[in-house]
Amino acid sequence: MKIDINEKIIKKEIANLKNKRTLFLFTDFNTNKNHDIKRSIESEKLLKVLKNIEELSNGKLTIEEFSIVENTDKIKKYDIKAIPTIIFQTEDKYKEIIRFTANLEGNQLIPFLKTIQYYSGINPFYKDQIITNLKNIEESNLTLFITQSCPYCPQVIPIVNSFAIISNGKIRVEIIDIVVHPYIAEKYNISGVPHLIINNKKHLYGSFSPQDLLDKLTMGKRDFSGMYS
Repeated sequence: MKIDINEKIIKKEIANLKNKRTLFLFTDFNTNKNHDIKRSIESEKLLKVLKNIEELSNGKLTIEEFSIVENTDKIKKYDIKAIPTIIFQTEDKYKEIIRFTANLEGNQLIPFLKTIQYYSGINPFYKDQIITNLKNIEESNLTLFITQSCPYCPQVIPIVNSFAIISNGKIRVEIIDIVVHPYIAEKYNISGVPHLIINNKKHLYGSFSPQDLLDKLTMGKRDFSGMYS
């Protein structure tokens, strides 16, 4: 039987997750009187990919799906404004750290899988730099605008997400695909990607490194000692 290329990629990237984690997925599913479940095409496609990742994770990843129609308490609690949306939370599920308002097509799949690796406890090589500088970083909201055809977005998606994960939510990230949600791009006057907005004030345009992001977040107070840990 021919194996889908995405399945090969998922198997390779997900094989060695460290700790068990749960992702919340918000869709528009609706259960009719015959107990049949209906979803939009976009929600169905994303759920299929996530369930495939779940099945290949050897029990390390769980997907919990909630509906904007049937789970209004959850929708209100997480302030869901667009679907489908994926939510990553702190380990105790007390605080949201990453909101992924995009799809997993094109070049978005691999950086998403890399994010799951970090989420499971696998550390990026620049973890020590982030931890060393947390004292110099205020609570921050990062909004990253991407598209699935953007050549630089796969490089920066895991970077911003790792900051959220390692900071345990002191830094919060929202990732938005401007093709999937053009009205949001229009609201923020986004014309090119990747485009990162920090606390609705500072910007990073195009590709950037973890060090570039640290410089922005620490506002000139960066501690370089973590580079040698």
